[in-house]
Amino acid sequence: MKGLLRHLLAALPWVTFLAALLYIFTLNFRPPARMDFVQRFIVELTAPVSKSLQMTYQGVHRLFSNYITLHRSQAENQQIREQLAQLQGQLTQYHEAYLENLRLRRLLDFKDSVKAEALPAQIVGHDPTGWFQTVFVDKGSADGVEPDMPVVNDEGVVGRILDVSDRYSRVLLVTDPGNAVDALIQRNRIRGILAGKDTGTCLLKYVRGNLDVQVGDLVITSGQDGIYPKGLRLGRVRAVFKDPVGLFQMLEVDPAVRLNVLEEVLVLKSTIHFPKE
Repeated sequence: MKGLLRHLLAALPWVTFLAALLYIFTLNFRPPARMDFVQRFIVELTAPVSKSLQMTYQGVHRLFSNYITLHRSQAENQQIREQLAQLQGQLTQYHEAYLENLRLRRLLDFKDSVKAEALPAQIVGHDPTGWFQTVFVDKGSADGVEPDMPVVNDEGVVGRILDVSDRYSRVLLVTDPGNAVDALIQRNRIRGILAGKDTGTCLLKYVRGNLDVQVGDLVITSGQDGIYPKGLRLGRVRAVFKDPVGLFQMLEVDPAVRLNVLEEVLVLKSTIHFPKE
């Protein structure tokens, strides 16, 4: 009994409030007249509560609307970011294809000017040990590639085929100390042997100390070593070191080919004519 009474007392304010609202609602069906004391009391008592509830509802509605709008904006922004990333990826691919097309065009023009049987190949790897200046290309014995075939591009000599498998070959670069090329200084036909020094430099050896060699002289293949045809660019002299008591001078040469960005090459299977420098 006490519990029931407690629940009734707790519900009394709400019952009173609802009754007041119902009373106010019934006023709409009465003829216009000035409110009496009871009516004014009830209206003055319930109006602030009703106003507070209305403001609370509007605030919650506004907050919910803002949340929906913000959530929609975030979803749209995410979609825009994804589309932008996709477009940037496509632009990168198009630019890469454009650059590759330019390289292949230069290589094709060089092949046509050489008038030689040349096999295009792509670089597919580098020496994993770092002990040798070598790269791997995607052409092998099944394509007619054999050891000691020259490897070039439109800039000049890359190196020579070192060994082959069925589908791949290893190329010994001109910058490897084990690679020796019979060479000429184009300006005055002075001969020497070009050998690799490190990843970015070669040495022109066995040039007598009393011969005239200058920085910037172009070094080309002489065609006398039985591997490289005559007239291919090897590089330019970057430094001259003369030894007053030695028989030979030492010449540092920058390779003509930018080996660090090499991607496509030509393997020369037979040669007929090479353009003069």
